[in-house]
Amino acid sequence: MNKKTLIGILLTLLVPASFACTTIVVGKDASTTGQIMFGRNSDTKSPARVKHLKIYPATASSARFIALPYYDTESRDGMLQVAMNQHGVAISATETITSNKTALQFDPFVESGLGEFDLVKPIISHAKTAPEAVDILGGIITSRGVSEGFGVVLADANEAWYLETGSGHHWVAVKIPDDAYFVSSNQGRIQQIGLQDGKFESGFKGSPDVISFAVEHKFAQYSDHQFDFRKTYQRIINRQTGNLENDISYNYYRIATLQNLYSQRSMSGFESGEFPTFLKPTHKLSLQDVESGLENYFQGTTYNPYLTESTVYRAISVFRSSNSHITVMTNNPESSLAVVEYIALGMPSSSIYIPFYVGMTSVPDGYAIGNDKADDHSAFWRFRKLQTLVLLDFAHNQPIVRAAFDNLQQKINVQQVAMEQKYIKTHNTQLIDQFTAKVAKEALELNDSLRSQLETHYNQTHSVQLKFNNADYDKLTSEMYQKYPFKGF
Repeated sequence: MNKKTLIGILLTLLVPASFACTTIVVGKDASTTGQIMFGRNSDTKSPARVKHLKIYPATASSARFIALPYYDTESRDGMLQVAMNQHGVAISATETITSNKTALQFDPFVESGLGEFDLVKPIISHAKTAPEAVDILGGIITSRGVSEGFGVVLADANEAWYLETGSGHHWVAVKIPDDAYFVSSNQGRIQQIGLQDGKFESGFKGSPDVISFAVEHKFAQYSDHQFDFRKTYQRIINRQTGNLENDISYNYYRIATLQNLYSQRSMSGFESGEFPTFLKPTHKLSLQDVESGLENYFQGTTYNPYLTESTVYRAISVFRSSNSHITVMTNNPESSLAVVEYIALGMPSSSIYIPFYVGMTSVPDGYAIGNDKADDHSAFWRFRKLQTLVLLDFAHNQPIVRAAFDNLQQKINVQQVAMEQKYIKTHNTQLIDQFTAKVAKEALELNDSLRSQLETHYNQTHSVQLKFNNADYDKLTSEMYQKYPFKGF
């Protein structure tokens, strides 16, 4: 066995579960507004890993874009994750997935290849359409290779695409059907590939030899006489294989829950790992439906980890989420309003989605500061402190926080519509910045008020009194992470 092959197999076994996420993509005809939406919970290795919001100005060779790096990757333009550019192209990267041993034996990961850390900038800096974004990313994968497995959402106002890697240099991408939705949670989800006379059919893209390579090395798999990318390239774990069952507890229940929520698909038999790639919803999905999906923690079931302390199945909304984001491709002819990213910092079930427009020119107070130590000023830590308190007495605290944030969210929605109407008449960019600053401030002020209320509740119900200073929050945050790690993958 050569060195590259060994590295590839080791990477298969050692891909960190720390970057586990949940992705939802909604086709425009499947949404209530006729707009493409996609969202993802971005889960990371530590609940103290702060996110910053950053505006990247246009240069002679790069488009202007807005992205969300971590505090410790910002200086290197790394881990930008969710981004939108001046051309109306948006991206969410990445959903961590794992290739199977056979695929990596013949085409191992490349240690110096493209990874989650550095893939966003070269795409969002240049792409003017979603198909072009797919071509840029796919070209890099084919030529340079990848260092890890991932899935990526790429969208514009007309099309949403989902790209998955299959091995070191192989990938496919599929256009999300306009009348359907797609969900993923840390496993390959693209199955049959449309191919006609050796060429990809409309709605499919991929590395030129993605099928012939597998055929040549005798590991190609088929479903209903069609080449199956998932079975061929991806790691599939199910109860029948007898090896590693953590996909069942860590991944499959999330998929089953969302498909049941949106399409009333039965939860029975989810352990097989067999799910449709796309489904039509029983009703057209709203922004609130996507929010509810990403905020889900199996409430109303015996598997709610925060009430029953059952960690049999990994929740969708987890404490170590650095952020949850939902991007709406608005179809608005006004370029400054063309894309909106709704960002909830931290654990989405106990946070609030704030709208950020592609036309914004300044970042609200608190959204560009903070590190891995609790502080009083960064937006991330102000939200994270409240989320920590919620988990200390979930039954009492979560309903209070959720009701308050939902009420404010409705008020923000009304303000948002009014702002857009004024902007269309005046084209005054300051209106966007003023709106964003105002609603971000309102959310943080409400958050701080709720935090004070829950701090009081804690000290009234515990014999050991806390000062709730930053040192206390550093300790409590660590304790909550240890209590709800949801290790797996």
